[in-house]
Amino acid sequence: MPQKKKLKAELYDNVNHLCRRYMDRVARFYLCYDFVPDVTALQKAILALYEQAPVFHSLFKANPVKPYWLVTDFTIDDVLTVKKTDNLQNAAICFLEQPVAIDEPSQMKIALIHDTQKCILAFRWNHMLMDGGGFKQFTADLCAAYNYFVSASGEKPTFRNGTRRYDAVYADMPQEMKKKAKQQIAGVSAREKRTLPFTEKDGTEQTHIVYHSVSADVMQKAIAVAKQNGATVNDLMAAAYIAAVYALTGQEEKPLNLSCAVDLRRYMRNPEKIGYTNHTTFMYCRVPQLGKTPLDTLLSVSESNKKNKADPFLGLHGIPLLSFAYSSMIYQQADAVVKLFYNNANLALSNVGAVEQYNFTLDGHPVTDALVAGGAKKKPCAAATALTCNGKLTISVCTRGNEKDVAMLGKFFAEFEHYLRSIAPK
Repeated sequence: MPQKKKLKAELYDNVNHLCRRYMDRVARFYLCYDFVPDVTALQKAILALYEQAPVFHSLFKANPVKPYWLVTDFTIDDVLTVKKTDNLQNAAICFLEQPVAIDEPSQMKIALIHDTQKCILAFRWNHMLMDGGGFKQFTADLCAAYNYFVSASGEKPTFRNGTRRYDAVYADMPQEMKKKAKQQIAGVSAREKRTLPFTEKDGTEQTHIVYHSVSADVMQKAIAVAKQNGATVNDLMAAAYIAAVYALTGQEEKPLNLSCAVDLRRYMRNPEKIGYTNHTTFMYCRVPQLGKTPLDTLLSVSESNKKNKADPFLGLHGIPLLSFAYSSMIYQQADAVVKLFYNNANLALSNVGAVEQYNFTLDGHPVTDALVAGGAKKKPCAAATALTCNGKLTISVCTRGNEKDVAMLGKFFAEFEHYLRSIAPK
């Protein structure tokens, strides 16, 4: 009997496995359409991607010396569930709130949830596979494959089967910059002790995806104000998050640090050449206090982020230290050492960006709505993930909490929207 193929556990695989101490390591996403896709074409598209990316159907083996992925056999039923229901939204959220076991034949679960006229295409996957940026590429490739198989015409889609290595981030850098980038030694500890007012753990905690949408009209007006003042969309969302934290915790005259995601594909000339993987780190947006006006808060956030972006090695500072740990020690030792200086941020924001219609249209049907959510993190972490679809912003926090925590996060999102409305012209 032939031996199963092994794949190397890359740096970000190991780092994300470390995060099992803080969260369930599952990322979530869904897309809504005003039609019901052809199941056979969808199955063919999924199988085509899985053939190119065997890590999707691999078991992670946390070998104490050198971990690896063991490629395993699977069937389409291990990946895709098709369900007809009268309540698409509830069924989708219920599907997304479930875990993905690390020893499953498929490290991604996909559900086609539909009624007679509409559907939600929902995904949950082991975050060790890829981040939001990688998943947007995966989904675009899946949609292209579906369109090819449903029509049996057009250009045959291509898939990402390039490297998953962390050091692909250095490949396009000039030699001198590359040398300096690999010397950026720094810790990766979170810098903010303040938390949202979660309840104490009481044994009733479950996985909850708490989400909130802000209309395209409000977002358009708020974004216009931000751009008029030299701020970005990311600055705007960070300011709304920070204002909401102050609204719930007080202490308006004290500084606050928000951990913001940085996609390291920014350093690559052709990021589409890499495989489906993780390339995300964080930067810290620091404000000295809550601004006297909403605009003051936005300008304070913008100034902080501009200073961060002036650093030619933004987001690269922790990588050499992590690489040294995992390459110079056996895995069990490295895991223990990295744990000592790695802390999960209590306050964090990741913006996946816009869901582009040209990438996500299925057989001529545009996306009508979308949602993204990160891993279910333990209290008191409030890691928010956001995206825009057709101009509407949807932001979520996935938490291991109780009903009181869910209500508190509802208030947090109400304050988040209040900030955006307060900065937008009436």
